[in-house]
Amino acid sequence: MVTKVIKKNKSIQPYSESKIVKACIDAKMPTPISETIAKMVTSELKSKDSVKSSDIRKIVLGILTGLGKSMKIRKAYKKKKK
Repeated sequence: MVTKVIKKNKSIQPYSESKIVKACIDAKMPTPISETIAKMVTSELKSKDSVKSSDIRKIVLGILTGLGKSMKIRKAYKKKKK
């Protein structure tokens, strides 16, 4: 299970589903959807020890696309993570 996130600046932080939930909520997604997305990301990363934050972002955006979420929400998430 993923335990470490490698940030853009090369620092390492512990993996936290709650950070993904917060980022999604900040991008105006409902809490239940945000929690589901975070669980899906965790599930996708279960075989990794560490992951780049940019890879988490790509996974979330892929999930949003798969869920058919509006372009407005995807743009809000992208903007939030820059």
